[in-house]
Amino acid sequence: MALVSCDSQTTDINFAENDLIELTAEQIKETNAQLGSISTKNFSQQVNANGYLETSPNSEQLVNSLKGGRILEINVETGQKVRKGQTLVKLENPEFVEMQRAYLEAGFEVNKLREQWMRKKNLAEDQIASTSELQMAEAAYLSAIAMQRAMAENLRLIQIDPEKVDAHQISATLSIKALMDGHIADISCRKGQWVNPEDQLMRLVDLSKLRLKLDVFEKDVHKLKQGSSLLAYLPENNHVPIAGNIQAIGREIDAYNRTVKVFALLHPDSETVLMPGMFLHAYIQLASVQKKALPESAFLESDDKKYFLLLKSEESGNWYFEKKHALTGESADGFIALLNFNDFAEDAKILISGGFQLIQEGE
Repeated sequence: MALVSCDSQTTDINFAENDLIELTAEQIKETNAQLGSISTKNFSQQVNANGYLETSPNSEQLVNSLKGGRILEINVETGQKVRKGQTLVKLENPEFVEMQRAYLEAGFEVNKLREQWMRKKNLAEDQIASTSELQMAEAAYLSAIAMQRAMAENLRLIQIDPEKVDAHQISATLSIKALMDGHIADISCRKGQWVNPEDQLMRLVDLSKLRLKLDVFEKDVHKLKQGSSLLAYLPENNHVPIAGNIQAIGREIDAYNRTVKVFALLHPDSETVLMPGMFLHAYIQLASVQKKALPESAFLESDDKKYFLLLKSEESGNWYFEKKHALTGESADGFIALLNFNDFAEDAKILISGGFQLIQEGE
């Protein structure tokens, strides 16, 4: 007889699969050996994928001016958090003065032509003015209104509020403001520099709306759907999960890697720092399925294969087992799926704990 010690659930025992292994009544008591059976357990399926954080199209603002000018002030620093409406840059250009002057003059012209139109209207009612004169006065008035509104929109485009333009407060200075909340990603201009309308002054990124771009293998894409939940992990902080949901699934397969782009929106807590370009590993959760399984403690390992001990008989308090090869699947909550469960009876008794520290091998 041979005694074998095993601190974990692995063993180097080498015996034929048909040999019976005996546990005596004394050994059963000493090791608190227990029998169990194959049971049905829920296994949550998941798809593993790697990816990088990126900004979504609506979470990034390229800051520029629709009119050229010389930079007077740069009011922010790289990395600074800014609020919507906050002044980022101030420009100066004499053209800004001309635009405001023209807008004010257009307003004066509207008021003058309105008075003329009203006068013609009253005269026409008294049959003093002709209908054609009234129509010409009305057309001139409406044309002036259209001109003034067009000038107002041009002022709004360069972030000048036309309602605040006053003849006593015309300025050659233009303030470029943030169009959203975010952080300054980079600044590409300098004080005193002349910039043209096509020049990028800086870039603003809303870090609260970063999305995760994952590469999912072609074979797994059909399992996913929009809204599926996932847990993502940073390599340097792999014990803290970041929850998220699939936002969109690509419709093109990378011919080289056989992968599809999948985009997810993350929901980090306030202490988690995320930036574009960060690498993450994600586990996409799928619907759970029921599978036949055994506790992890029931399995032995030998030659990179898993086995368990099937009870064949009981005599005088002793248990006699047969070593059976197990085809296993995924694990969850302390159980391992048994793929070849059909090879065994539903009421089969299996050693699930204890007894592995002392196993008697028949010669």
